This record gives sequence, C-alpha cells and structure tokens, in this order.
Amino acid sequence: MNASPNQDLAGVFHKDTQEFFKRKRVLVTGGGGFIGSHVVEQVIALGAHVIVPSRSGISDFLRPVEKEIEFKICDLTDLKQTQTAFRGIDIILHLAADVGGLEYNIKKPASIFDHNMRMALNVLDSAEKNSIGRVFLCSSACVYPRNCIVPTPEEDGFKGEPEPTNSGYGWSKRMLELLGQQYEREFGLSVAVARPYNAYGPRDDFDISRSHVIPALIRKAIEAKSGDFNVWGSGAATRAFLYVEDFARGVIEVAARMPNADPINIGVDDEVEIRNLAEQIADLTNELTGLRPKPVFNPNLEEGQPRRNCDTRKAKRLLGFEACVSLNEGLRRTIKWYLEK
Repeated sequence: MNASPNQDLAGVFHKDTQEFFKRKRVLVTGGGGFIGSHVVEQVIALGAHVIVPSRSGISDFLRPVEKEIEFKICDLTDLKQTQTAFRGIDIILHLAADVGGLEYNIKKPASIFDHNMRMALNVLDSAEKNSIGRVFLCSSACVYPRNCIVPTPEEDGFKGEPEPTNSGYGWSKRMLELLGQQYEREFGLSVAVARPYNAYGPRDDFDISRSHVIPALIRKAIEAKSGDFNVWGSGAATRAFLYVEDFARGVIEVAARMPNADPINIGVDDEVEIRNLAEQIADLTNELTGLRPKPVFNPNLEEGQPRRNCDTRKAKRLLGFEACVSLNEGLRRTIKWYLEK
C-alpha cells in the first residue's frame, strides 16, 4: 500500500474507520516526523482536516501535502501552548516521542523519560480540558521486559522491568499507558492505545548516533562500498520489523476502533536474526548499487533484547489487521529512498 492523499482507500481501511475520520479535525503530534508524516498522509486521505503542532514549522516530509495541513507553533512540553493548540480539535493522535537507536537510548535514559513524560502529561491534561472526543496514545514494544514470552502477548506489558537498554523510553511508555487508563477512569476521556513494533521505511532517521537498526545498517552498508561494515552484537538477536505504511495504518485503525485504553500490539509474525537482516541489506545494496558490502559482527558490543516479536492475534481478531509489505520489499523501498534522497 502506497498511501497518499489521492489514494482510493476503499478496501484498505475498515468502513467504520473511514467514517470515524471523515470531516474530523485531527491533530497529529509528531506529524512532521518519520512515522507521523505517513500517518498524516493517510488521515488526509480519509477525508479529515489535519493539524500538526510543531516548534519549528513545516517539515520537509510534509511538503507534498503542505496546502492540505494546518500548522500550529507549539512546544508540547509547555502546558499553556499545548492547551491552546488543542482547542477546537476532535481527535488527537499522539505520536511525538523522544527516542533513538540502541546507543542513544543507553546514553540518554533520564532525558528520554523526562521529555516523554512532560509531553504525555500535557497532552492528556489538554485533551481533558478541551473535551477531546478521542485520544490515541502511541506506546511501544519497549514496555515489555527483556525475558518476556515471545511472541509477546499484551498481558505481559507491565511484568517485571522494561528492557534495560531502553529503560528510559520503556518506562515513559508504560507511564503513558497508565496515565491514559487513569484519565479514562477519572474523567471519562476516550483513549485508544497501540504498541507498535520496530518500524522502518522511507523518512527514517539515518543519523548513526540516533538511528534504529535498519537505517543504521543501510547507511553503514552503503558507506562501506565494497568493504566491511560493523554490526553491534553477535547477530543472534531477533526482531520483527513493521514497514512504516503498515505501522501508520495500524495506528489509525486502533485510534478509530479501540476506544477503551486497552493496549493492542501492532506488528508482524515473521522474526529475523540480525545477522540475516544485515546480510539481506548487503545483498539488496549490491543489487541496487553494484557495491559489495560485507557485515562484520562485534559480540563485544551491546545487542539489546535477545528476542523481540509480538503476539498479533488480538489485532487480527479485533481489527482484522495484518501487515501488507514483506521485509524484503520494505527494505528495497527503504534503500532506494535513501539512495535518492
């Protein structure tokens, strides 16, 4: 699915989702970012009027739909600015977050927790004060503990400690979920919560100091040309990766159809070892560029949670949600985007 504002979405989104968003005023926090910009495009395609709060104005990712978006200058860590920005809004999709790749998350746990919690408190307080009809909270697979059951069911979200290498982010997302549940209980706020897994795709952050595993490996592979590129860890850790357009579609379905503050995993069933992922990226880089990069693994460097994959049965049962884009196709699209940007 290549979502765009001109796409015919019949058959892509559930009919209830299409009706839910039609002609609504939808504010998307983080709407100028990697995932948020894809969500914005798809919500526009559903017939909504989209508002994007930003501290610095329009992002380059939203230039193609700039004329169809209302922008509001707003720092979400400032309560008064957030309350003002939320006036006259029907639906909030809260996607803004401070997070990076493994290295960034290890080095900045306090800063990440602080920034995310300030935004969470302000978003929910402002939603309640402005009587917002629906608030979607984007949680994360990072709420789960390191040694959880894999595939991981939603019930394990508050067991033990979150994965230590993502502790600041994991705890901030647990608290975001808890706040949403308490605002629903005390104030009757209509809250939806999703826990998406390992997003990747065009517009991702390719800054090595902040990037997640796929953009980091793509950049390393291309910059290595026909030499070696370094991969953190032994390569034995596994992940399940969700292409950004599928991620956006899952978020939108949850926002429209799960208004009970009950978290739901959004992911894929297929799990891949990092060594196989790195080799696949090397092969696709060779196919697309003629270069011959080779991954070299460093078991002395942290590789994070040994396994991460979600139990997708709840999303399938309640929403009929399944990812459409295979890993190989998603990687191909992402590498091509990076080469062309």
